[in-house]
This record gives sequence, structure tokens and C-alpha cells, in this order.
Amino acid sequence: MTQTGLIVLLFAVGGMARSPRHLPKGPLIVGYAPGSCDENQHQIIEEAEKGVNVIIWFATILIRNATTGLPQIQGGPNNHTCVAAVAQELRRRQLPTAHMISIGGWDAPHPNTSFTGKEWFKAWEKWNLEEISNPSLAFPGYDGIDWDLEGNDNQESQWNVFTVECMELVGTMSQAAKSNGYLVSLVPPQSYTDYTTSKFDLSLRHSYENWHPDFPYRGMNAYAIWLSDKYGKTPEGIPTFDFVDIQLYESWSRASFAIDGPPQIPAATYLVELVRAYQKGWTVNFSTNTVLNVSTQHIHIPATQLVIGFSRGSDDKSGKSVFIWPKDVGKAWSMLSKNERPLGVMFWNMVIDGTPVNGTNISVNQAAEFNDFLHVRLGSS
Repeated sequence: MTQTGLIVLLFAVGGMARSPRHLPKGPLIVGYAPGSCDENQHQIIEEAEKGVNVIIWFATILIRNATTGLPQIQGGPNNHTCVAAVAQELRRRQLPTAHMISIGGWDAPHPNTSFTGKEWFKAWEKWNLEEISNPSLAFPGYDGIDWDLEGNDNQESQWNVFTVECMELVGTMSQAAKSNGYLVSLVPPQSYTDYTTSKFDLSLRHSYENWHPDFPYRGMNAYAIWLSDKYGKTPEGIPTFDFVDIQLYESWSRASFAIDGPPQIPAATYLVELVRAYQKGWTVNFSTNTVLNVSTQHIHIPATQLVIGFSRGSDDKSGKSVFIWPKDVGKAWSMLSKNERPLGVMFWNMVIDGTPVNGTNISVNQAAEFNDFLHVRLGSS
């Protein structure tokens, strides 16, 4: 039976039936799809044809409805029927692709904590099955959620600090989603999962003394709490998160310092060191926050969960967002043993892929060039 036939059968037999969602087999090329689906659907389909096999549609927030007082999922693509049509077209082309929905984004409010994580999952699944799924297009709704909670340009904003309640909400909602068969991922800026330090804090207002100390929006291992023994596995004992994609392109990141700063480490060499460091792991002093009730412990991101995230650099040539050429990423892959290689790569974003990068006039298609060495779509170029 074809994938489409199976989906249609599930709708016919069980209405909005829940069935386990899965990532495509093999390496992942994860791409973000911001903006209007109506305007960008052809570009997104072409990107999937070239290599992207996990599309993260951008972005929703979790609010409390001011009128009803109930949990509400707000935002996302302007037209969910368009998303369903994209998914249908990719199935028609026999391009296995997962479709996830992002929660958060820079400057976005963090989830409303009037409700528990389990309550939020029930609200999210109801929304996904009743408002997003589209039986006529054989679309069962989003395959899962991608957590992209970050800070805010306003230095005084409340969203520059994670609350204890927010950490609990994300952790338990993620466990509930995974226990019920959905995909779940984290996309931390590099400082939010920083293997170079054991320090831990929920504030997102830190800075580095040795690299652009005037930039005040660093995290300090905040996302690592969700990889701890409290949230890192479901009650059934399975990993809560299908993948963790590290944003190396965080402004003035550790990667930026290592590659473009005084160390001047070749990009491929740095990527190899980084991948091995995440897999080896590091100690995080969670116990400095006594309210969280999480002990200091060793955290690691195994190859089977690790995804490395890239951007198109800085249009103003400032170096603020580090740019790494896809050929250097491919070189790093060749330097790693098969068992060391991460699950895949991620890039921001699909809509502008194929345009000039990093303030140059050189156009780069990251989907296609990552596919050259990951071989997600055979025969694509």
C-alpha cells in the first residue's frame, strides 16, 4: 500500500485517527519555511526535490485566549490547506518528507504557563487534527513540534528569561507529544547548549568576555535542562527528542569566534571537534537552580539525535552570523567515522535558498549542496 493510500485508509476508518509519525529514513536535511505558503509553495517543493526531507513550518505561539480563557495555538503558515497541498505533491513525487510546526522564534512570547504541558499537548493535538489535518488532501496534520524559544531585542523584556514554569511546560508537553507518537525537536542557539561551560542559568542576557562583549543576548545551557534525566526520556523510556539542531549561526556564536575570530580554526576542523564534543558530552550544574529540582549531571547529544544548523551568513559582511560553505560541511562529514556522523544538517531558510550568501554575489543552494554528500534525494543536483 502506498503512503497516500495508508493515510486515506486511516481517515476513512478512524476519522481524525492518530498514527505514529516517523522521520524519513537516513540522513536529514532540515529546512525552515517562513512566510506565506501561498507565495512560497513552489520554492518549498523545489527545495524538497533538491534535498530537504524535514520541513519546519514557521511559526506558532501558545497563548491563552483572552475571550474564552482556553489555550490557543496562534500563527503559523497563512494557509494550512496550502501546507496540505505541498505535502500531497511531495507524496506524489515519492519524496518522503516530515512536516513539523515551529513554536517560538526570536522576539516571540514564550508559552502561556496557565496550563500544564499535558493540557497544552491536548490543545495542540486537537488543533492539529481538527483544524490542520485535511482528509481531502490525505494530510494528517503536522508530524510534530519544533521548539524555537529564544530571547527578545528589548533588553527589559520578560522573554529574556525562561521561567521555571516554562521549562516544566516544554518538558512535559514534549514528553506527552512523543508518548503519543509525534515528532519533537529542539533548535537551541549554540549558547543555549554550550559544551564549553558547566554553568547553567535561565537568563538569556549573558555575554562573552572574549568575543563581542557588547552583545548581551547569550544563553547559558538553558536548553540542556530538556536533555536531562527529568525530561530527556518519556515515561515509556524512549528519547523525548527526535533531534536537536544546534544554531551555529547565533549572533557572534562560539562557532563564529572559533572560525572567524582569533583562533582561525578551519571550518571543517571546528565542525569535527564540535560534533565529537556534543557526543562526548559535558557536565551542567543544574543544581544551582534549586527550584527546578534537577541534579547536576552529564549531558550529551548522540549522533542519532544531533543536527548541525547553518545560515546564509551576514548580508552586511559583519560576520555576526557565521557562514560555513557547504563544501566545508561535506569535508567535515568525510573526516568523521560513519558512527560519528550527525543525523543531519539544518539551514535557515528554504525561501531564500539559492540566493547570494554572506554579503557576496555568490549564489549557493544549501539544499542541493548538502544533498551532494548526504544523498537524501538520489539523482538530485
